Amino acid sequence: MKTSLSTLAACIFIAAAVCPAFAQDKPAQPDVSFFTKLRMDYAKRPDFNPFWKLDDQRQAVLAAYKAKHFAKTADLARAWLEKCPVDADVHYIRSQALMAQGDISHYAYELCYFYGLIQSIASSGDGLGEKTAFKVISVEEEYYLLGDFGAEPLGQTLQGTCDVMRCKLPDGRQITYYFDASIPLAVEAKELAPKK
Repeated sequence: MKTSLSTLAACIFIAAAVCPAFAQDKPAQPDVSFFTKLRMDYAKRPDFNPFWKLDDQRQAVLAAYKAKHFAKTADLARAWLEKCPVDADVHYIRSQALMAQGDISHYAYELCYFYGLIQSIASSGDGLGEKTAFKVISVEEEYYLLGDFGAEPLGQTLQGTCDVMRCKLPDGRQITYYFDASIPLAVEAKELAPKK
């Protein structure tokens, strides 16, 4: 079970304190704007593909993790995250593979990135209507956010450029969340457009 979003500050503190690479390559304490910029810059890349979940390289990471080959998982995940740095789930998987090997400093670094990316999505709106929809660059991000706080999707519809998810919360209440999916929808429309 993933820890709640409230642990982000602790993860950032641990990562900054114990991971030399974190302090050298990245801001000492990246905030939401850092992760939002990372996501939006990635979405502007010419090789951007919002359907990263289907990539064979990513599937290899998942297969290695499922087989409990943690060193291989960590290596494959690092290569994948160089290609797709916004894949929160693979940051989480890599954190668990590193923890299994006793590499606590790099475990904390990856966990910080997982929660930073989640917080970036969560802070983009309140998700309770079209005008305040959570802004995502991939449908995968919708599931990252919902999964982190235990919301079970019950149904999904598209209203304009909003992905509308009816969900059941851990306490049994039902709620509807709105996700601004204009970025992945634009990519999909471009791919389906007739070639000139």
